[in-house]
Amino acid sequence: MDRSRPGPTPLASPPTAADHVRERLREDILTGRLSPGARITVEELATRYAVSQMPVREAIRVLAGEGILETSPHRGARIVAVDADFIRNTYDMREALEGMLAERCAERASPADVAAMRVLVGAHAEAVRDGARDRIVALDRQLHLALAEAAANPPARRALRIGRGLIEALRLKAGFSPTRLARIVHEHHELIEAIEARDARTAGLVARLHVIGARDDLLRALGELGLPPRGGGRH
Repeated sequence: MDRSRPGPTPLASPPTAADHVRERLREDILTGRLSPGARITVEELATRYAVSQMPVREAIRVLAGEGILETSPHRGARIVAVDADFIRNTYDMREALEGMLAERCAERASPADVAAMRVLVGAHAEAVRDGARDRIVALDRQLHLALAEAAANPPARRALRIGRGLIEALRLKAGFSPTRLARIVHEHHELIEAIEARDARTAGLVARLHVIGARDDLLRALGELGLPPRGGGRH
């Protein structure tokens, strides 16, 4: 693949029925309207959201991939407890993967890759100045996806999808501390500088500390909202 220049930006597809069901189901789980440990069936959810069973099946598949649901043949799905342990485990995985991907990115990223990431870093900083939480979260996602793409490790990139939608939903709900937002902007600049300098060690360290800081800030914010430290039942 020619990586000398960035390709065209794909147009976003309009939301599907499965997208709407997925977001409503995720919100019902996060707000406690559907209880941790509860079993849910396709038929029940189709009635709840007034849709056919097909988009419900697709939504369950996606949320199972995020780790929010556990599925079993002929028994529907069970809601996993979204608690502090769940968040820590998700971020443990992200710390390892994103540190490794930052190192590979420093070794492999083209000048065009770095330029594209700098554009995203600048747009994210502008969103922070504007206090636009939706844009902050969306641009942060785009930057991390661009880094993973430049690292040229498709299996790790796929693994990072686990929990991404949940973490973003939690972040939109809980927000950021003012000091964390400023720190994110600084860390993004540090990361791009290390990648451009081909300093894999520093890039990996910055990426890992970035994930740890995000975890701690999210746990603090969710604690203020009453997130339980541990969930009941089997994980």
